[in-house]
This record gives sequence, structure tokens and C-alpha cells, in this order.
Amino acid sequence: MSTVLLIVVLISSVAYILGGMLVLIKKKWSQNSVLAMTAMSAGLLLSISILDLIPDTQEQLSNNSLYIMLGLVIMYLVSYLTSVSKKRKSNIHGFDESSMMGISLGMSLHNVFEGVSIGVSYAISVNLGLVVSLALIFHKIPEGITYASSVFAITQNRRKTAINLFIQGLFIWLGVGLAILLSYFTEINEKFMAIPIAMTAGIFIYLGGTSLLPVANKITNRTIPISFVCGVIFFLIFRSISELLG
Repeated sequence: MSTVLLIVVLISSVAYILGGMLVLIKKKWSQNSVLAMTAMSAGLLLSISILDLIPDTQEQLSNNSLYIMLGLVIMYLVSYLTSVSKKRKSNIHGFDESSMMGISLGMSLHNVFEGVSIGVSYAISVNLGLVVSLALIFHKIPEGITYASSVFAITQNRRKTAINLFIQGLFIWLGVGLAILLSYFTEINEKFMAIPIAMTAGIFIYLGGTSLLPVANKITNRTIPISFVCGVIFFLIFRSISELLG
């Protein structure tokens, strides 16, 4: 692994973790604040899937909607089976264990394949790798915020949220390592990479639309829709910055 690639991957991981740590800086969150955070997370998750992941896979997969649906169905089954096995034990905000499992699974896949994209870009050329990396660094900040705010809303545990956040940062390294390993044996097929990315979009749509938003909408408070819209706007701002740099 070259020094430049090592530094870029480190910055990407740190950007992701720092984004998440912004959520954990405040010592105590009220119930309304947690639900507002949940609504913002839903806006970010749905934006990432609909405005980022789905368009990215359309070029490589003519039937990407099939894999999006497959991801959604898998997440539904995971949610259902987890709820049945745990007799639907939920926290005070209405989340159960499947929500935590789903958000972690979706983000893990997403981070691995973003790591793969960094590794593949550097395998093609250093200049292309730098451009892709710069775009992804600004992309990782809102993703870290999304993950941390979702996990904290579900667990209400700062330590557990921080640990999961650091683990997610490691998945970026795993993706880069996987890309470097595969590049020694075969040319990585973009269509193959697009399949799990499309499935991740389906997972995020399920989580945002059926797990996070319904819980946030349990209270009639104007901060909920405002937070949801802010999540979408926040994503659009960071995507615009990454596109300008790219």
C-alpha cells in the first residue's frame, strides 16, 4: 500500500469517525432531541440511497431495481426474524434490535465497497485515486453523522455508539485491502461491485422509511419534519462540495 493511499484512507476513516463524534459531543439529549436526530438520520439515509447509491448503480446494472428490492426484502426478513426471536423487545423510543443490526449491516457493506472504489481508483492511476478520495472524504462526514445518530437513538449508549463507529471506520480499510488483493489476481468488474451497492440502497430505504421515520413521527412536533428536511439538505450540500472537488 503506497504512502499516499495510506494517508488518504486514514483521512477518510477519520472523517467518518469525526462526523459521528459530533453527535456524541453533547452530554445529554432529550427525548425530543433524540427523535429529531432520528428524523434527520432518516433524511440522510434516504438521500444517500435515492440520490447517491441508486444513480451510481444504474450505469452498471440495467436491472438495479431488482437488487434494490432484494436488499429491502432481506432487511425486512432480518427485522421480522429478529423481532420474533427476541419477542420484539424495544427501547423507550420504539426501536428493536433489528434496527441496530440493519443500520450496521447496511453501513458495513457501504463502507467496504467505498474502500474498494478507492483501491480500484489507485490501481488505475494515482491522479484518479486522489480525485475519488477527495470526493469520498467529504462524503464520509455526513455518513458518520448518519450512522452515529441512528445508533445512539437506538442504543442510548455513548460507549457502544463510539465502539460501533470505530468498527465502521475499519471497514473502509477492509475494502481497500480487498481491492488491492483482488487486483493481483483479476480485473475487478464494476457490474459485480454494483450489485451489493444496489442491495445497500434497498437496506437504507427500508431502514429510513420503515424503522426511523415511523418512530420519529410518533410525536407531533414541528422539529421532526424540519429535522428530516435538514437531513436531505445536509446531504445535498456535502454532495455538491464533493462534486465541485471532483
